[in-house]
Amino acid sequence: MRFFNLMLRKNKGKKLFKTGNKLNPETAVPKKRHQAVAGLLYALRVLGGALKLILIVLILVGSIVGGLGAGLIYGYIVTTPELSASDLQLTKFNTFIYDIEGNVIAELKRNENRVWIDYVDIPKNLINAYIAVEDKRFWEHKGVDFKRFIYAAFYSAKSYLRGEHTFQGGSTITQQMVKNLTGADDVTIKRKIQEMWQALKLEREGLSKEDILTRYLNTIPFGGTIYGIETAARVYYGKDVRELSLAECASLAGITQWPSKYAPVNEENKKNNIERAHMILGLMLEQGMITEAEYEQAMQEEIQFNYNPSAGKVTKNSNQSYFVDEVVKAVIKDLSGQKGISAQAAEDMIYNSGLKIYTTMDPKVQKALDEVFTDDTYFPQVNEEAKKRGETPQAAMVVIDPETGAVRGLYGGYGEKKGSVFNRATQMKRSPGSSIKPLLVYAPGIETGRITAATVIDDVPQHMLLNDTSIPEKQRTRLYPQNVERKNFGLTTIREAVAQSRNVIAALVLRDYTTFKVGLTYLEKVGLPRWEDEGKISIAMGGFTNQMSPLEMASAFTVFAYKGVYWEPYFYTKVEDVNGNVILEKNPKGTKVYSEQTAFIMNDILQDVVTEGTAAGLVVKNGKGQTIPVAGKTGTSDNNIDRWFCGMTPYYVAATWYGYDNKEVPISMVSAESANARKIWQAVMTKIHEKLDAVPFYSSVPPKIVTRQICKDSGKLATDLCRQDPRGSRVVEEYFIEGTEPDYGDKCDVHYKAKVCTLCKDEFGRPMLANEYCPPETVVERVFIRRPVEYKPMFPSDPYPADWYYEIYEGEYCTIHGGASANSKTENISPY
Repeated sequence: MRFFNLMLRKNKGKKLFKTGNKLNPETAVPKKRHQAVAGLLYALRVLGGALKLILIVLILVGSIVGGLGAGLIYGYIVTTPELSASDLQLTKFNTFIYDIEGNVIAELKRNENRVWIDYVDIPKNLINAYIAVEDKRFWEHKGVDFKRFIYAAFYSAKSYLRGEHTFQGGSTITQQMVKNLTGADDVTIKRKIQEMWQALKLEREGLSKEDILTRYLNTIPFGGTIYGIETAARVYYGKDVRELSLAECASLAGITQWPSKYAPVNEENKKNNIERAHMILGLMLEQGMITEAEYEQAMQEEIQFNYNPSAGKVTKNSNQSYFVDEVVKAVIKDLSGQKGISAQAAEDMIYNSGLKIYTTMDPKVQKALDEVFTDDTYFPQVNEEAKKRGETPQAAMVVIDPETGAVRGLYGGYGEKKGSVFNRATQMKRSPGSSIKPLLVYAPGIETGRITAATVIDDVPQHMLLNDTSIPEKQRTRLYPQNVERKNFGLTTIREAVAQSRNVIAALVLRDYTTFKVGLTYLEKVGLPRWEDEGKISIAMGGFTNQMSPLEMASAFTVFAYKGVYWEPYFYTKVEDVNGNVILEKNPKGTKVYSEQTAFIMNDILQDVVTEGTAAGLVVKNGKGQTIPVAGKTGTSDNNIDRWFCGMTPYYVAATWYGYDNKEVPISMVSAESANARKIWQAVMTKIHEKLDAVPFYSSVPPKIVTRQICKDSGKLATDLCRQDPRGSRVVEEYFIEGTEPDYGDKCDVHYKAKVCTLCKDEFGRPMLANEYCPPETVVERVFIRRPVEYKPMFPSDPYPADWYYEIYEGEYCTIHGGASANSKTENISPY
């Protein structure tokens, strides 16, 4: 009507139908009908256009929403962890592990890792019970039962809208197997889509229904730490799964949905379990899996539960070598990460899928380790305290190829490995002592230009605990840190500080030159993030909260053996399935941490540790009697509890730890044990290098390295006075990264000459300056040192550094000739 009124208003005053000049009443009605029809058609056209517009809008909105949804689903699918049917196909072949020469070093047999039961041994009634209750179209669908899924989704949505929150699961057995394998059970759309995709993919690729059932039934969780039907049968019924009756099969299948409710561990759960078992028997009858007679007999059976949580458990007692243990761990980790499966599922793959694992082990390296670590000569029972406690000395060692990071051999404890034991090479964490200094303090300082090998630090008594309120007030004034020798040596170059392992200088350099931030940044770059200890001066001497393993230390030291590159350690190169397809491949991961120049200088300094420093006497010779170059760093933790040697040759990097296991009540080593870490390192490396040539670390000096003749007491260019020092010449040639060397005008200002009287000495035996009255025959000119910063003891009891003896009191002259009086400043002062 609104339309017609509009039309009438529009045509007001106009004659719609004419016969001459008058209205013809006979023809008026038909004309009105024509008008109505025309209006109706016009209205329909308008309405049709509106509907088309609405439809177009709805299509566009639907497309946008659908596109977003499709995009989201696509994103979930492409990020789904790669899990292929070939990875899961079960074989009757054992897994073999090979060394780098292709020799079999281990054979991993089925059932070594857990109770596993093959498909042919699984009772048919148990298979049918699971299919009846969990997935009745299992044999027909292709991984996902879409009909069931849609119904479950509709039912769950309706329940949610009603506020009932009772949901139905639509997962097939294939999907449940995927969930068991991946360990992913979070209730999210993403997880569900990825689970469905993996299930479809696995069946499309040809994973057999039998293999799916076998893996599913061997990985089902039955509550607590109980997994798999064989273990569950022994735990809940006290019998082998092959011996279960029809009623017991239904009872066992009933546990899976809700173990905390249906696992027969108490009277209430037993009642729940029997009710569910009867329901499953009904489903089996309904689906034609059992006869009426079988059903009636099973319904009348009184199930005898025999709960024993310790039954069926496998006690792992691996007689594999320490190296093979680590290979298995590494493959489990990578299978879990790359295939998106749980650690247990990855372990099942290793032991049940006939894999071939190619490792990095060098047989000659491992043989050397085996021989030394089973030789009592290197583990003397000389510690009386250890004997009283029944403790035996222990050690661990890791050998790595510095050009790739490949672990060539390791040993995790003294003596022959028997069973699954603690691997000290990889699992143990101990204080690295001074062996951490090159990694935390000196190399970062050189790389950033904060120090050079010639930088001189004054090793004088320190009280670095004065402002530490966490320490009792009475202890804050004690000397800290202190050198191992319990004395200070005065002006010392970085090179000498490393070689002699001066604690005081390491602490001063970390705090005042390298800085904690820079040191810890570079420590993280070599696989040792330890930011929780920022600001703690004790870390300069190895006092970390989170300590280090021999594997970590050996890996970190690779930066000093091969051009400043850190290599992440690895134990295998590739893993093949039973058909020879590569399912895992390990590519070395190297990170450039230091310039070649820094690595060269640090390597050269660390050679001094072995030739004239704390590791002096450590010599590695080959079968021709030639000496193999060695560089490294010793390490001793507080109270002589841990001993380390982390070192390298042109061929290998290795770290050795020696000590006792008890960390709660630690045992301090006696002097007869102090060099045992080095002795073990030397013995192993001597055997390894027997047929290797003696070659230098560097065939030539890297570019941008310059040398200068410097004075050891100033770090500056040497003068003739430096050569006349009473201790002998203090001139050495030092390496510098171009641009950090002393300028040609920057000459030593520590040494100077002074005339002294040979007859007049202070109370410490040092000559005093000659005065004008001293007889010429008593006057001589000698060379002395003048500290850049005068040392003034903070407390009267503080000792003086050793080189203080080579200073004299300027302005204090001979008191014998001419009647001059001695200055009271020299009274009651001791240089030691």
